[in-house]
Amino acid sequence: MTTKPQRVAHASPIRTQTERILHDFVRDAVSHLSEALKDSAPEWEDATRWERGTDGHFRERKKRMRTLWPMLSDEWLGSLPDYQTCVECLKSDVVVGPHLDRLVGTNMSASRLQASNILKSLMYAMLDDEGHLAFTDKQFDVKWREFLGLFGADRIASKMVSPLPHLVLTTFPLRLNDELVLDRLTDDEVTRCYQVGVIRPDSLQFPFICGEVAVGIRRTMFLPKLIRRGDEPHEPPEVGDEGSFGNRPLFRDDLVIDDVLSALRLFKHAQIRTAGHAGWTDSFWLNASTSFRVLGKWPYCGNYELSEGEVLHFLELWRLLEEGTAGFGFSIHRFNLAFDRGLLGDRLVDLVIAAEALFLGDLNVQDRGELRFRFALRAAKFIEHPIYGERELFRVMRRAYDARSAIVHGGSPKDTSLPDNQSAKLATFIDAIEELVRLGIRRGLSMKEDGKNLRQAEYWEDLLLS
Repeated sequence: MTTKPQRVAHASPIRTQTERILHDFVRDAVSHLSEALKDSAPEWEDATRWERGTDGHFRERKKRMRTLWPMLSDEWLGSLPDYQTCVECLKSDVVVGPHLDRLVGTNMSASRLQASNILKSLMYAMLDDEGHLAFTDKQFDVKWREFLGLFGADRIASKMVSPLPHLVLTTFPLRLNDELVLDRLTDDEVTRCYQVGVIRPDSLQFPFICGEVAVGIRRTMFLPKLIRRGDEPHEPPEVGDEGSFGNRPLFRDDLVIDDVLSALRLFKHAQIRTAGHAGWTDSFWLNASTSFRVLGKWPYCGNYELSEGEVLHFLELWRLLEEGTAGFGFSIHRFNLAFDRGLLGDRLVDLVIAAEALFLGDLNVQDRGELRFRFALRAAKFIEHPIYGERELFRVMRRAYDARSAIVHGGSPKDTSLPDNQSAKLATFIDAIEELVRLGIRRGLSMKEDGKNLRQAEYWEDLLLS
């Protein structure tokens, strides 16, 4: 018979007797250890951390941490008076006991928790920055509260961070939904992102990370805490489908990042991008390792700034995307891909494909005639441009269709002129097409439930003949 992993739902307060016995044992153990180490040279481990300075920028700080190994071993700990009494007290506690000698964590990350781990962790907490070992009630309470948080929790946080260099907001954080915020990164987040290569200094000559670079996406998911023996069959998290815009499943942080970038790029033109993301279990007991994914080249680009007034409009767009991307998902995806292309031709192809999905979504296989004409005419009637009229829109979108066709057949666009720039080069022409596709997608989103009508031939007939 297989025992299922235990999910902790509620926890009663840990009894005072447990804390008192633990407190007294750690106090005496620290005294014994200090005496045993008195005549030995201290051993150190180096740790590196990036810390924000008073100027808002991050600099690398080297920190030495004294190691108590090999003296502080399980054998030495077990030889101390009252060790067994302390262990039995922990095991008999109704809250602590079920965690001991078990794998504690989530279906993503877990570690075996033993009484000796708790005692050693509490003893290490008594080291100061100079490596002096001395028991204090304050340090004991701080560390013990961390364990109480682990024992009493029924969920454990899983965090993902993706830097968006030079994202400028009037006020941080900007909350998008219950899981997602755009925010300044903390010291720990910058350190982890640096360690896995998704954030770095601008120059080796000046080894600091600008505060303007250390901003980005933070996703926090709360996963059920599981307590397992360790011999049960491992049940990995269900991958499931791709979820919906802004609400993606576990393991699909790439889609979360695409959603945020899509929203920012649909809001206005900018070259904002990210170099990757880092993720970890946000618990002192389980946060030793960092997963990561490098998504591309380091994003050298200018500022992407949202003013106070723009923030409100951006959040309105975000809500529309969360509620209504079902009919426009492909268009949004191809629009977003265009920003990460290295070649101008590839950018144009993606933008025209995004527009085709928007304006030709009603056509079936038997009804594919005169696509170029329908594409341009529908775009001209649907897109509301502040400068171009319908006739001008028709001609620009027809040129875009011709340019795309030339590129995919191995040629080069012949006409990239614009109504207000007859000598426009390909890069300028593509920027204009980007803005037209942006306006089209956003108008479709603003239709909300009626957006599904764009896949009906009758809608286009009424629009063209009205």
